[in-house]
Amino acid sequence: MLTQTMGWGTSISLIGVLAAPMGASLELERATIYAGVSVMFIIGAIVAPLSGRLIDQIGGLTALCLGTPLFGVALGLLAVAQGPVTYFAAWGIFGLGMHLALATAAYAALVQLFGGNAYRGIGVLTLATGLCSTLFWPLSEVALQVMDWRTLCGIYAGATLLVSFPAHLAIARHHRRAPNRPDNESVEENLAHVPPDRARLAFRLLVIMTTLTHCVGMVMAILTIDLFVSLGTPRESAVFAASLIGIAFLVSRGIDVVVGARIARMALARIVFAMLPLSLLPLLAFAVAEEPLPVWLAAVSAVLYGLPAGLLGILRPALPFHIFGSFGYGHRLGRLARPMDLASALAPFGFAWLITWSPQYALWVIVMMSTAAFIVVLALSRIVSEGPNHRHYPPSPIG
Repeated sequence: MLTQTMGWGTSISLIGVLAAPMGASLELERATIYAGVSVMFIIGAIVAPLSGRLIDQIGGLTALCLGTPLFGVALGLLAVAQGPVTYFAAWGIFGLGMHLALATAAYAALVQLFGGNAYRGIGVLTLATGLCSTLFWPLSEVALQVMDWRTLCGIYAGATLLVSFPAHLAIARHHRRAPNRPDNESVEENLAHVPPDRARLAFRLLVIMTTLTHCVGMVMAILTIDLFVSLGTPRESAVFAASLIGIAFLVSRGIDVVVGARIARMALARIVFAMLPLSLLPLLAFAVAEEPLPVWLAAVSAVLYGLPAGLLGILRPALPFHIFGSFGYGHRLGRLARPMDLASALAPFGFAWLITWSPQYALWVIVMMSTAAFIVVLALSRIVSEGPNHRHYPPSPIG
């Protein structure tokens, strides 16, 4: 969890604090600075399926040992960047390593190590993504009072290579095991909850609902403050209200870690996907009525959205494991990551323009996307077995 928090906090979250000093030093516009993250996600989308297959072949822990040095190199290159070429090259290296250094490899490692008992570990690990900004934004802000951004990136590069990398090597040595193949896995770990002849349809439905909700999540993560302000909430109050989303994330994920294993995965998915569009209806109502959004309602809406959205972060890696079993888990995560990475690169820009043009239309689109995802999860539930007497199936084909 420590190394994943460091990985997220010194890569994607880094730009939130360093954008201004980077732009001033490199003489680049703020939009150009933020485009570095888009480069990371686009490169990540290109290599995601290949990264997933590699993770299945060599194991998630070994993949972490390959990806972490790439993050160290990217941070080092960022520290010495002199213009757009080296700046974007650094983010490109982040993209090459993101699925090997972050969640895809980490989740696969848990599944490969613990099989059917990996769910709680996945829940705990998702706390890392919730904590990264909470810890590294203030840490980086304080550090910038005593050093420049280049020195800070250099320190983060050193910490990645001297702390995270050795930690991953030590864990991999301790838990050395065979790659994820059906001939050397226990039968229990390979159980699926979808018939092999319905596996492709199930995966397509999973891709659709995951991509839709990821688009919504990226938009709300980056543009919530602007959305509240566009609905009439004073900016200072909008910042406070938006900050409650992160707290709600941690609360719902923490509760799920404690009691979530007792709830059937598809039943939880139906509840969460139903709550998501419902949580956005108060915002849509005020947008349609063209009334200023009160501060208290902005805060309540942020919490109502954050609770199911936090659980989505757990369901994204947990559902592929539940539906298809452990065989080919890394490959499936990699294939799921491609549309998610593209959404991460493109959705914020499109919705930023849409919110500026019409916050009401932006909310209509967000609510419709969330509702469509709920309809898809209902369709998926019809072909996935669940309940105390649920059926198990042999490993499903990847294709």
